[in-house]
Amino acid sequence: MKKIILAVICTLFVLAMNATEITYRVASFNNDAGDFVIEAWGEKPEGAIAYFENSYGATIGNRYNQIPRNKEAAFLLYGWQGCTIKSITFSMCSNNKAGTIGYSVVDGENELCKMAPVDFASDKWFGEWLSKDHGVYGDITKVVNLQPLSTDTLIIQLKAGTSEGSVYINAITIDYEAPEGTFLETPMGWIFEKLEKKSTFAEGDVVMLYRSGAASADLGGMESSKYIDAMIINNTSNVTEPDVLVFRLGKEGTAWTLTDQYGRKLGASGERNLTWDAGVTTWNITLGYEGATIASTNTKYGTLRFNAPVESYARFWNYTSTSLALPFMYRRVRQNDPVACTGITLNYTERAIELGDQDTIMVKATVDPVKATDKRVTWESSNTKVATVKNGIVHPLANGTTIIKATTVSGGISAEMRLTIGHEPTPALLGDVDGNGTIDVSDVTALINQILGEAEYPVERCDIDGNGEVNVSDVTALINLILAQ
Repeated sequence: MKKIILAVICTLFVLAMNATEITYRVASFNNDAGDFVIEAWGEKPEGAIAYFENSYGATIGNRYNQIPRNKEAAFLLYGWQGCTIKSITFSMCSNNKAGTIGYSVVDGENELCKMAPVDFASDKWFGEWLSKDHGVYGDITKVVNLQPLSTDTLIIQLKAGTSEGSVYINAITIDYEAPEGTFLETPMGWIFEKLEKKSTFAEGDVVMLYRSGAASADLGGMESSKYIDAMIINNTSNVTEPDVLVFRLGKEGTAWTLTDQYGRKLGASGERNLTWDAGVTTWNITLGYEGATIASTNTKYGTLRFNAPVESYARFWNYTSTSLALPFMYRRVRQNDPVACTGITLNYTERAIELGDQDTIMVKATVDPVKATDKRVTWESSNTKVATVKNGIVHPLANGTTIIKATTVSGGISAEMRLTIGHEPTPALLGDVDGNGTIDVSDVTALINQILGEAEYPVERCDIDGNGEVNVSDVTALINLILAQ
């Protein structure tokens, strides 16, 4: 009875959790914004946000994801309280023959698990050198099975050792369970469209203020600064920056209200004096070719303008002066959907080598389309005694033939390469039971021993009459085959 009750409790616990995963990829570094660009797909807890920091990356050229010796990088994830982290998959590669890396997982300020820096080629990581020159990253999954997070913050830190060399982090995939009642949402960015003079807008529309590559944001706290900050965004068709202010339009008589994502109404209590939930919170809005005129209904308080002085930070502020540029109003249209994989090709469809010619063969997979969201690929060898494969790196082991297969994680689309090591064996002759290359009386003896269970030969050489069984009738068929020669 206790076992039944325990099983029911365990079942209910499993049902109360949402098992899912999310991948965060370090895509690039935005020099204008001075920040890393993260692409993500999968599912995240509602409102959760992510950042990437690198104490070295982006300082030289485009090495935004490089972690040299004595440096560290981290994924900072907020909004994960109560979630249970089951495993973390690191997508990484190293320098040609160097690179050490370790990791730690921190819940707030509490370190939950860690691994000291070791060679990337060690068995604790990839097990061999995976050079950046190959143009691929290796996926290494670390099972952690942590307790539910007690704080809102999850930090996944990567720390290099003191040895010469670097490791490059491409992405992490977090397999986790969210508590019952947690709403999961896609992390894909939002598409915003520019509102021109002839455009229309309506109550309930969600808009952002944008000008010269910058969107409105409250980074410094408008309570003290009295203006709205301007922050660089990467793409108005893929807005992922959580700090960008978005306003839902409301209507009060003939005027409009602008309520941000935190429920605060934008107001003004004087020229160059913006407020939240105070002053005059109604605005007259007119669209034009040069921007949107968003003017306080108290004309003494001025109009929202974009100011980018050389000696200070760019900002959106309310001025009575008309010399500064107007902001453009962009309306949020919809959230992006993942771009599915439609095809995959390999750089080889067939290879033939002699055993000992090459220690490894690098098979590269190209996923279509180029803008596919999830380009992860899994690999398998049909005959692991002939060759093994890991992230496209094939290791020949013995003479024979194997099929190297690559399959996209998104869509399950596959491509294959036929690998022959040594000379391909001559096909076995039907009736050549003992495999000596000829069909003669010795095969009759071998077949009888097979039927009696005193020998073991391939069925394809023993089922002479083709009825799917090996029995006495095959002996008669074999004798007739010998006589017909």
